[in-house]
Amino acid sequence: MAKLSIQLLLITIFTVFQSCKTDEQICNVNLEIKDSKHLVDISVLKMVPQILDTLAKYPELQVTSIINDEYYIGVICDYFYNGLICFNNSYSIGKSKKQNFWHYQDSRPKVTLSNNLSKKIDAQKAIDIAKKEIDFRGNCLTYQLGYYYSDTTGLETPTNYKLVWNIKSYGGSATVFLDANSGHIYYKFDGIIN
Repeated sequence: MAKLSIQLLLITIFTVFQSCKTDEQICNVNLEIKDSKHLVDISVLKMVPQILDTLAKYPELQVTSIINDEYYIGVICDYFYNGLICFNNSYSIGKSKKQNFWHYQDSRPKVTLSNNLSKKIDAQKAIDIAKKEIDFRGNCLTYQLGYYYSDTTGLETPTNYKLVWNIKSYGGSATVFLDANSGHIYYKFDGIIN
């Protein structure tokens, strides 16, 4: 009986060790985000065909969330240009359920962005730079190439849009935006609010 108990204990310890090891392996794998498909199920929008028409007219919009409560139905979208996300540009549209009132917000670029997608810094180098900037606390990371509006003056020009890497903790809010050619950090946040 004691021999069976020891075997069960050893199997349990081995299983726990393997599951911890598996978790560790998963957290060492960083995930590239390239998809521009909607991130949520948009079937609820069938009751508002105007929103579906807008999404069909502008395939560069990616629905990231839907608001559907007793007062309002609408979508919040990311914007993609040349297949790359424009990180600080968005689009939203919605309709009041109680009144005949529409709302929309459009911060898509008003200028033509560069078609030059060459970069000097690859994803792994960008991750290494980001890890030197903030402590991701061993979290898994996501990385995504896209455009970033780098000027805070509000004078929108094509030169103010930079090709950047966004390195982010998976499921968290720690993030770094860095230039894909120079490595310059445009924005960083360690996920901690003081």
